[in-house]
Amino acid sequence: MIPCGRVRAAVAVVVAVVMANAVPMAAKAQTTPPPPAAGAASAGAAAATDTTQSFAVKTFLDCRADGCDFDFLRDQVRWVNWVRDRLFADVLLLVTTLETGSGGTEYTIAAIGGERYRGRADTAIVVTLPNDADDVIRRSLARTFSLLLAPYAAKTPLAARMNLAYSAPTAEQASPKSTKDPWNFWVYRASANGFANGEKQSEFLNLFFNLSANRVTAAWKINTNANLGYDQSRFDLGDDGTFLNLQRSYGVDALLVKSVTDHFSLGASGSAQYSDFFNQRLNAQLSLSAEYNIFPYKEFTRRQLTTSYSVGLASFRYKEETLFGRIAETRPVHNGSVNWNAQQPWGNVNLSVFGSQFLHDPGLYNVGLGGNIGLRIAKGLSINVGGNFSRVNDQLYLRRGKLSDNQIIARQQALATNFRYFGNLGVSYTFGSIFNTIVNPRFGGSRGGDSF
Repeated sequence: MIPCGRVRAAVAVVVAVVMANAVPMAAKAQTTPPPPAAGAASAGAAAATDTTQSFAVKTFLDCRADGCDFDFLRDQVRWVNWVRDRLFADVLLLVTTLETGSGGTEYTIAAIGGERYRGRADTAIVVTLPNDADDVIRRSLARTFSLLLAPYAAKTPLAARMNLAYSAPTAEQASPKSTKDPWNFWVYRASANGFANGEKQSEFLNLFFNLSANRVTAAWKINTNANLGYDQSRFDLGDDGTFLNLQRSYGVDALLVKSVTDHFSLGASGSAQYSDFFNQRLNAQLSLSAEYNIFPYKEFTRRQLTTSYSVGLASFRYKEETLFGRIAETRPVHNGSVNWNAQQPWGNVNLSVFGSQFLHDPGLYNVGLGGNIGLRIAKGLSINVGGNFSRVNDQLYLRRGKLSDNQIIARQQALATNFRYFGNLGVSYTFGSIFNTIVNPRFGGSRGGDSF
């Protein structure tokens, strides 16, 4: 419950206006002290300031998204005490993100009370455009962080040193006219990138192109994509000549999704791909899908538990004859998965169980599990463990014949296997001062501010 009082009520009004995206505004909280009384000693004023700051709200920011420039936040929002661990915090700022239909980002910011504010939680949303400058994004986040933290700071001695500013909308902004989207929610994007490097006995070239057209509304989601990848590496082996490794891939894919309820959706997808690595001139697939989310989709940024199933046809045309003596084939296939994703004050978890199978032969399948778990076990101590393992028995694309040693080492084509795995484990322990407020950019080079 938002506290009563003139300052707190004003903060609540401004927060509501921000979340409704109804009008532009600029709000700031500052700790500039009032002018000292005549004859007051500088030392006494400094001591008073230090004493007041010691009562500031201890705040921990949990944000893994672009835009959370922590050095900038520490410099701009100085009226809280930033701490290095959530277990020391009075307030946890938990930031999760989703990509918007236009390619921008929706930041959901939850201010969760801890210690003396336990049981309180407030939420705000910031939406940025795909071409917004980094400075625009970080200032929007800093302003919203300030609005969420202001009610907590209002209960501390710092309240007497804070001011709240509000930029009233113009008459035109207060009564906006209905607008028509000339693009009908379609967003188009084209990108190209590449790199080249080398030395006397080796050289590498990588090129990638991508085109996409997407339309996202509450009722429908349409994603289309075309891509081309080119990787070339050359090695001078001396008397053994030159080895050239060439990897090309290109294709198109499309996805159509219909929102049925707050928990259920239906979809259809199709794709056509070329791949040197998988010995495929053509890999064309069409499928129908269904997905059910235990939690409402609107809680997607914080938690989801989904189960999905799809069934369709896969048609293959191979570059060279396969181990099974085929140059082309068309097979029915189905696949399913269960996914659990959560980002909570105690950490984050992403786990999935998945499987696919060719229906003409139940023995041709691929099943596995994988994910990542990050836990904050105690003050200063965190652990991260992740990986995946899959049982593989569906490599219809394997080329007949033996690969050379150089082809195997360079991973020029997929190799026969009946399993795949990957794992990682990390432990971090931090101790010492709990405060993380000071910014010192000296000898920072051209690296700029770190993102937290």
